[in-house]
Amino acid sequence: MNWGRKGNYSYACARAKAKKSLLLTRDNYPKLLMMDLNEIGRFLGETQYQNEMAELASRYSGVNLIELGTSRNLARMNSNVLGFCTGELKEMIEAYLFRWDFWNIKTILRGKFYGATAEEIQDELVPAGKLTEEYLNSLIVMESNIEILEAVRRKEGLSIPDDVTTIFEESGSLQPIEDFLDKIYYTRLFEKIKPTSKPMKLFLSFMRREIDVTNVRTLLKLKRAKIPAERMSGFFIGGGEELSINELTRLAGVDTFEQMVDEFSKFSFFENINEGLEEAKKGDSLTTVMRELQRHLMRQSERFSHIYPLSALPVLDYLIRKKIEVENIRIIARGKESGMDSDVIKSLLVI
Repeated sequence: MNWGRKGNYSYACARAKAKKSLLLTRDNYPKLLMMDLNEIGRFLGETQYQNEMAELASRYSGVNLIELGTSRNLARMNSNVLGFCTGELKEMIEAYLFRWDFWNIKTILRGKFYGATAEEIQDELVPAGKLTEEYLNSLIVMESNIEILEAVRRKEGLSIPDDVTTIFEESGSLQPIEDFLDKIYYTRLFEKIKPTSKPMKLFLSFMRREIDVTNVRTLLKLKRAKIPAERMSGFFIGGGEELSINELTRLAGVDTFEQMVDEFSKFSFFENINEGLEEAKKGDSLTTVMRELQRHLMRQSERFSHIYPLSALPVLDYLIRKKIEVENIRIIARGKESGMDSDVIKSLLVI
């Protein structure tokens, strides 16, 4: 094993590959859709989620047990992966996992916005970044989102511009603030990770593709909400592979949502999201296209990990797939609890 400054790629990729083999297979999901919540809990107790399900079973049941058990397992797996990486590989994975700090901040803001209880918000957190569970809990007990944002600004320097908060107040949606937090995450990641070696260049190349996906999501949401083009530009993230800030600004200025969607046909990811775009053009929700963008990114991570088997990419591929697996399990559990038809639940999964 190479434990040098450049990172233990052979060892870490072998560990990530072994972990990936423990993920649920495509064949598991139809079986889960046929189970009730108790059966799903028992099933998970016989998989990689065994420890968390056993620890929580005496205090929780049903959907609460499933959600808390999977989120805690996700946090543990992320920390475990970071623990077996060294050198520049560890730096890249650590920078990548900072996204969970932003995820948790957004989760707390969303929970406060919709009036969730402190316990409900805590159950949604995944303390896999550098912000401790204790600090996150201190944010949860604060009275308002403004107070939370001010506390985060003091600790993390995350200052939200006035035009972003104005759009938030006018739209009555947290989406502008969430999108801006995404922008800060990627900006900091690119500041931290410099392309000084081939592995780092490969890592940044994949992250540029992820930025394209993030920008497309933001563009679709803001255009659907009829936010003026001149106000959208502050939400876009620079450094994408195909979509520059200038191109995103041009797309934002296209007259209608439908015309803008048609413009996506020139990009490489178009075929993978075409069905969802057509659905969005008809005035339906953006759910399908958002799911297709996530599936597109998952395919990209798998393709890159095969092409470059001794890099950060196989490790990223595992982390991405693990997150998606947890989201799929939680979608099934919530769907079951609400009495949703199995075919509808299946349509929401990313497999």
